[in-house]
Amino acid sequence: MQICRIGADGLRPALDLIWEVFQKYEVPDYEEMGVKTFRHFIDYGNMVEKIHQGEMRFWGCYISNLLVGVIALRTGQHISLLFVRDKFHHLGIARKLVNVAVDTVINSEPEIRAVTVNSSPYAVEFYKKVGFVPQGPEQRADGIRYTTMCLKF
Repeated sequence: MQICRIGADGLRPALDLIWEVFQKYEVPDYEEMGVKTFRHFIDYGNMVEKIHQGEMRFWGCYISNLLVGVIALRTGQHISLLFVRDKFHHLGIARKLVNVAVDTVINSEPEIRAVTVNSSPYAVEFYKKVGFVPQGPEQRADGIRYTTMCLKF
């Protein structure tokens, strides 16, 4: 298992993985507007621009050259995307990707003392297991359901 930074040149496979996993695990919890909002957010052109502007940083987890997981960190300390292929769930991949994001924040932004995430309903329990604490009840915006969570260090 190897975790590497993903730049604009490796972004398409990462976005394909994200969309594939989203369709299987998230779509059942979202209304049509939420699915469209998410699809627009992960549009290749949109994400490439965010990478070039330094707004988003991506990492991928590879097993035998197969991309099995992706995480994206937005605006310094916010986990924006975390997805793992279904056949690779419960192997510690998501936890390792979160650790990479947290370590990146600690090492590159020492004044920041927390990492945040707007968790989908599907991922709330995972985030609790790795130390995140809900900051309030579930919310909805543009058809997206999420719970704001925080990991302080």
